[in-house]
Amino acid sequence: MKQYLYLTLLLFTTCGSLYAEPKEKDPIDIAMEKSVEKNGSTQGLVLAHNEAEEKWKKEIDRALTELKKVMTPEQWKALQASQKAWGAYRDKEFDNLMEIYRAMPGTGSGPRHSEKEMELTKERALLLRDHVEDVSHGKVLREQ
Repeated sequence: MKQYLYLTLLLFTTCGSLYAEPKEKDPIDIAMEKSVEKNGSTQGLVLAHNEAEEKWKKEIDRALTELKKVMTPEQWKALQASQKAWGAYRDKEFDNLMEIYRAMPGTGSGPRHSEKEMELTKERALLLRDHVEDVSHGKVLREQ
């Protein structure tokens, strides 16, 4: 009986994700893909990842600026602590990535390394974007 229940649950969860609306690609990702199309060499990939990472860093800064405007002082203080901790984590993870990919043979390790660093920065930027939306929405609800 448990097997049928599990199979039914798996079927329903899979079907829902198959028909979910695909998310639009972010303009930063689109620009990176175009850059890779123009120059798909090892150097081109690293350059595309590095350019995208710089744009994601700017997105983090933009989100933080926006959040400071809409957060309560308590929320802002908590976010500052979180951002400081994330920065320390990011730095340690970048050190870790350097050690991992430095030991790998071949030219593929460079693009893989730059991609992982970019993805880490992108994840934080997207999280902060969500915070902007959530906090702004909550502020509107509180003001009603």
